[in-house]
Amino acid sequence: MMNRKLIFVILISLASLLLFQKEEKFQENFAFISLPIKRVYLNITNSINGSIDKYISQSDTVDNLKKENILLRKYLYNQKMTINQLEDYSKSKVKKYDANDNVLHIQTLSYKKLNDFSYIYLTNIDDSQLKDDKIYGLIQKNVAAGIAIKKDNRLEGILLSNEKCQFSTFIGEKKMPGIAKGIDEKRMEINFIPKWSKITVGDKVVTSGLDNIFLANIPVGVVSKVLTRSTYKTAIINTYANILHPNYFYLVKKVPIQINDINETLLKESNITSH
Repeated sequence: MMNRKLIFVILISLASLLLFQKEEKFQENFAFISLPIKRVYLNITNSINGSIDKYISQSDTVDNLKKENILLRKYLYNQKMTINQLEDYSKSKVKKYDANDNVLHIQTLSYKKLNDFSYIYLTNIDDSQLKDDKIYGLIQKNVAAGIAIKKDNRLEGILLSNEKCQFSTFIGEKKMPGIAKGIDEKRMEINFIPKWSKITVGDKVVTSGLDNIFLANIPVGVVSKVLTRSTYKTAIINTYANILHPNYFYLVKKVPIQINDINETLLKESNITSH
């Protein structure tokens, strides 16, 4: 208990000093330096909460996480069904997708800068298979919330509100393709939609899964406005994720093999055989 109070006092003191600093570089350095303290505090908090849950009825947080797991497993089940169907055609070329190893539960440590709510530091994953500079998808509950990048053994999150958060999507029942890009806390824009596409306000937007960032069919948002550019269309969408409260996420470490990948592989092999 004393350790917890001491850590709390240290965090308050350091935060007070930070308020008097104006340079963004100092804010970023402070956030990085304070990460070890925050990790200790987070571990202590999780340990205490875990002990309480053993003797008291499950908290709302635990219940919510269980619901999220059920929703996420539905998406993973659909992915497994697709893979099982593909195995009928090529058992040697399709590997089983292990959700337990490839979808990881992580927490937020802190904001990278106090004046920017779109950048966060995430709990480190002790896994050498996470590659530097590779983009990973972040799921909040059952919706897309942002991307994550590993740099210098730190895992950084870039949420939907940031213009650097970009990934491929499908729009509407006919699954028109487009690239999502952050605008603000509630909106994104979907660019490079084919100009002949028939998309309307109210169409739902989901991840395509073709960019190896997200699983396919994770909800992103709903179209609120459609703009026509010179060579393509742009859709403004209202996003589902609550990125102002970035507590827990699921990190998509690996995306299941897509049908397009299988078709391309089989086509190449058939061409080689024919020659």
